[in-house]
This record gives sequence, C-alpha cells and structure tokens, in this order.
Amino acid sequence: MFSVLFLCCIIGSLADDSFNKGNRALRFPEKVSINNYIKLNPDMSNARSAVSVCTWMKKFLDPRVQHIWFSYAVPASTNDIMLSDWHHNTVGTRDYMVFDDVVLLKNEWYHFCFTWSAGTRKMDFYVNGVLVKSWTNGATSLGSGGTLIVGQDQDTVGGGFDVNQAFGGDLYQLNVFSRKLRVEDIAAIYYDGRCNRLASSLLHDVVVSWEDFLGATRSGAVQEVSAECEERNFLSKVTQLVLQELNTCGGH
Repeated sequence: MFSVLFLCCIIGSLADDSFNKGNRALRFPEKVSINNYIKLNPDMSNARSAVSVCTWMKKFLDPRVQHIWFSYAVPASTNDIMLSDWHHNTVGTRDYMVFDDVVLLKNEWYHFCFTWSAGTRKMDFYVNGVLVKSWTNGATSLGSGGTLIVGQDQDTVGGGFDVNQAFGGDLYQLNVFSRKLRVEDIAAIYYDGRCNRLASSLLHDVVVSWEDFLGATRSGAVQEVSAECEERNFLSKVTQLVLQELNTCGGH
C-alpha cells in the first residue's frame, strides 16, 4: 500500500513539474511587431572562426516571405550572422546563401541548422538533418562583443527593425556552437527528436545555450509556451516508474 501511495505522489510531482523541466518554447506572435524580440550580448569570442546555429522551428507566417529570426550584429557588420526562415542567410559579408527553393510550411516543426567555417569558407544549411544547401562565403572571422537579436533583423546594432521582416513562430532548443558541426552531429540531433535534450558530447561546444535564450531579456509579446513535449516525457517517466514498482513487487 505504501509503495502505491509513494508512486502516486511521484506521478503527481512529475505532472506538476513537467512544464518546468525544459519543455518550454519561445513564441513570437503571428501578429508581428518590431517590439517582439529577445536581446542578448553573448560572448562569441570562441566562435570567431567557426559557428553553428541550430534550432527547432515552427513558423506561423507566409512560407514564401522572408522573416529574419536570428541577427548578430557588430559595429563593422550588422549582418555578422543573419538567418531567415526563407530566401537567404549570411555570415559576415553580403555573400548570401540563397535558398528560395526550400520552403518550410506553416505550423509544422522543422529542425533548422546553419553552419560556417572560415577555414572552409563554406556555409551549409540543413533541414531535418539533411544538407539542403552549401554556399561559398568570403568572411574570415566573426566580430566579438556584438548584440544578438532573436525575432528581428538589425539594420543598426540593437535596432533598425523592419516589421515586414519580423519573425512569427515558435523556437525550441536553440543553441549556438563554437564549431562547424558535422553532418553526423546534425543528423543525430534531428533523429534524437525534438523532445530530447542535447547530447552531452556537444555541450562543451555551446557558446549560447537554450537556457541563455530562455533567460534573456524579452520585449513585447514574446512568451514561453508549451513545447508540446510534456505529455510524451511525462508518460515515459510514469512508464519507467510503474515498471520499477512492478519489478519491486514481483521480487517479494
């Protein structure tokens, strides 16, 4: 009897805490505004010669209209990293990677990963673990001490937003890495699934973590919402606990 009551208490605790266990996405409203964004001033000094930006994304807006969701700007270059949900991305220069033939549908989760290395002079773009575009880029390094804005495009450092380029959608498990991730790394992130944590083998390469984005300064109507992982993770934990309890009972 005690075991059953103890198990019920644990299940109840898991249900109450599921939202606070990292299953939170950041939502940029479908009704766009230049006031909706997240701002950070990250230390990018370890990512000056190579960088990867990976996230799960669900977009709300027209799939064939460009919306800038990631903008890292320094005084010498307001497009030091500029990533959009359609048409083109870039690092450091105006050597834009054009991907207007890649369309991400509305209201569907996709895994998006962009990588760059000064050594290879290449930008690579992956969707759902698959390389869909490669592009030569002339940038030799990223600037440090810049401003990172999520949800808008910076035309001046920290500002100069254009409502027509504002992002509307959900982002989840957004991480910035200090190296150009391999295709094997990116495929593993995708096939591990949206609701799994980042592999421990990649953690030491993270320079801006998902936790950093969750804790960053928010403006406007950006809010935390369910990442739609709670039920899956909760049921998995309950199943494990039930099996453990049954094994314990079977041993008596």
